[in-house]
Amino acid sequence: MKENNESVVFKPKVEERKVSFAWVIPIIILCILAWIAYDTYTKKGTNIIVTFKSAEGLKEGVTPLEYKGLQLGKVTKITMHDDLKNVNVRILVKSDVAKYVASESSRFWIKKPTVSLTKISGLNTLISGYKIELSPKFRTQDEYNKGKEQINFIGLDSKPDDELSAQGYYITLSASDKDNVEVGTPIFYNKFQIGEVVSKDFKYEKVLLNTYIYDKFNYLVNKSSKFVLNEALKVSYGPSGLQVEVGSLYSALVGGITVITPQKDEEKISKDEEVALYADQTSLQAKEYFNISFKEINGIGEETPIIYKGIEIGKIDELTLNVDDVNVRAYVFEKYKYLLTNKTRFFIQEPEVSLSGVKNLGNIVKGNYLTLKYEKGEFSDSFEAFSKEKLTQNENDILITLYSDDLNSISKNSKVYYKNIEVGKVIDYGLTNSLRKVKIQIAIDKNYSHILNDHILFYDMSSKLVDLKALDLNINFSGIEPLLNGAIGIVGEKRTTKLKKKEFKLYSSYKDVKKLKRVYNSGFVINAYYNNDFEIKPNMAIIYKNQEIGFVKDIKFNDNKSEVQLFIYNAFKKYINSKSRFYKKGIVNLKASLNGVLFEVDNFTSLLEGSIHLDTNSNMIYDNYEIFSSFDDMKNSSNSITILFDDVEGVQKDFSSLTYKGVNIGKVTDVKLTSKHKVEVKAIIYDDYDSFAKEGTIFFLKKPRISLQEVANVGSTVMAVNIGVIKGEGKYKNEFVGYDTQPSINKSHFGTIFKVYDSTASSVNVDAPVYYKNVQIGKVNKIDLSDDGSNVIVDCLIEDKYTKLIRKNSQFYDISGFELKFSLFSGTQVESNTFTSILKGGLVVVTPYEYNEKANSKDVFILNKTLREDWKTISPSIKD
Repeated sequence: MKENNESVVFKPKVEERKVSFAWVIPIIILCILAWIAYDTYTKKGTNIIVTFKSAEGLKEGVTPLEYKGLQLGKVTKITMHDDLKNVNVRILVKSDVAKYVASESSRFWIKKPTVSLTKISGLNTLISGYKIELSPKFRTQDEYNKGKEQINFIGLDSKPDDELSAQGYYITLSASDKDNVEVGTPIFYNKFQIGEVVSKDFKYEKVLLNTYIYDKFNYLVNKSSKFVLNEALKVSYGPSGLQVEVGSLYSALVGGITVITPQKDEEKISKDEEVALYADQTSLQAKEYFNISFKEINGIGEETPIIYKGIEIGKIDELTLNVDDVNVRAYVFEKYKYLLTNKTRFFIQEPEVSLSGVKNLGNIVKGNYLTLKYEKGEFSDSFEAFSKEKLTQNENDILITLYSDDLNSISKNSKVYYKNIEVGKVIDYGLTNSLRKVKIQIAIDKNYSHILNDHILFYDMSSKLVDLKALDLNINFSGIEPLLNGAIGIVGEKRTTKLKKKEFKLYSSYKDVKKLKRVYNSGFVINAYYNNDFEIKPNMAIIYKNQEIGFVKDIKFNDNKSEVQLFIYNAFKKYINSKSRFYKKGIVNLKASLNGVLFEVDNFTSLLEGSIHLDTNSNMIYDNYEIFSSFDDMKNSSNSITILFDDVEGVQKDFSSLTYKGVNIGKVTDVKLTSKHKVEVKAIIYDDYDSFAKEGTIFFLKKPRISLQEVANVGSTVMAVNIGVIKGEGKYKNEFVGYDTQPSINKSHFGTIFKVYDSTASSVNVDAPVYYKNVQIGKVNKIDLSDDGSNVIVDCLIEDKYTKLIRKNSQFYDISGFELKFSLFSGTQVESNTFTSILKGGLVVVTPYEYNEKANSKDVFILNKTLREDWKTISPSIKD
């Protein structure tokens, strides 16, 4: 066997092997890091530093740098400045805009949120915080290429003005530092907003407001335009009271500026031009300035109004205090310039409070004001102020000097009265050289010069209220104001002689001058007589219609009648004639009874000492002048009547009245019993005596009637019983027979009496109504028996305007009480006319269609007991 030693070569086995992903991740990371490094390197940016006064609202890593909403960078660090007053804010600016930011053109300011009533801006900063805004000066690429790089900046306080639209209509307003106008304040034209204040600055001691007028309203504003601050709330107090004016709710809240453009075709206002902002509408009016010199100013200052006849004509503009005086710079509106004359006088108007009233009450609320007294003259712009007291004293006033033992309450400006009319005032007072008297200077208005003569008397109206010396009572009744504020009275009569004297004595009271006045008055004497049962004293005043016309000059006493000399002033001579008579008015006349209290005081003179009064109403002619003890005694002498009664229970002297148609025409003056046991009543008739003192006049007692049916004259149950009167038409008569009740008569001032006969008395009572078709036309006046006693006579008093309804064939029916009908078939029926007829009774008159002629008081009617059923349907048309 053959051995094979040949070598065997094996073919290698080839296998594919895959790359591991473990190496891919590091490579990707390496690439990303390289990209980040490259991107960071290429976008690293530029750091700038801006110095602000405060970093309020700024945050590191948060606060952005923006320009027109585009973010340019971010705040990276905030540090203190070297001066320790400001802060440095480092900002990293993106590299692609660094060329524009890190430039000498850049300005930076902090944008804050603005919230006002007119608008809201920067609202997003409320959430994201404050922002830093870029405001570049350069506007073109060439300017940046030529500009220099800068990284340190000083921040601005607010947005620069040139940030505003270059094409906008901007107007600069010059305002006062007192005008509080904020950014955002609206600008109105005819109450419609046409613009707003966009910025505010203080330059050259002026407040400058940059305002923007909306494009579509540019035509409304030009060089003729006036800008005026709105008065959001105007409060004024003047003669018409408190006034509150509000332009609108919007203007009340935000204020605003109003534009007034009188000419629409004027040129536009340039941006560099400053336009005045007026504080109010009055500032637009042309003014005339002038100066006033004051010794002192009371309650006035800058802005104090100048008021003339209730109209504000100007104001005080400025006050300057000098060594000797106060200089006031004021103005009036041009239309009132004519008031500034060399004769015009300025003074301060203040409130005046006294017992006589309050003047210029409004000044207490609104303060004093400046006013003037105008007189025509040449124009003047320089004045000297006067006191009001000096101005009210006329140069033509009459100056008189008075001498008194005591000043009492008299002071400067105390008033001087003549017959309670103010005719002057006190202008000064002081002691005489001897120190024994008080010297008082008064000024009498020239318009009252005619009352002055050498015989006038002056007395102190401010003397003691009550003075009692030696039982002589002196009471000051001039009023409270003269008592407290002081006053001087003048007593005297007008005379033809003129005033020559300049000095007079001032008497302490009116009582002192009263006697002197009588001495100075011219007059004549008449003799009168009086009984000695009352007293008359010398110097008693003689009064006629509350005016003193004379006085008792002398008295000659005799046993029976005394003689009195009455001095009558000449001015009243015409009232003294043969029909004149006099009566004494006592100090007090007091009478009392159940009827009331009679308290009489004539006047104050009577209260002190009594007085004699003149009466001229008598028709009687007297041989001698006579003085009666009282008014009643005087009336009794001429207007007295006598009435005889059987009984006058309830009649009282001085309180029982004589009544005619409900009016008191007189009164009872005396009641006495005669020898024949009759009661004699004396009474007087106040007026129209002749028409009552006649035959046929009836006097009857109006006694009370009280029953279940009626109450009449109830006052007479506790008061005096009055006497009723029915006027007669006969001859003169002054003695009468009175009736206990109203008698039966045919005719009176109430109407006509118709007599109705009844066989027996019914339920009808006196004053029961008489009806015609349910309308009362009269009443029952009296119920009595006939002379023979066979019938009852009912006197029916029918009012005059209804007497034509009573015909000779008229029928009278009794409707007193009520009628009751009972039936098993028809039921029960109750009938009555009125409630009055149930209580007092009553009658119904029925006149048929075919009526006869008118009845008279002599006709007799029969009373029917049952009313006919058809009476309501009977309705004739009755003619006269």
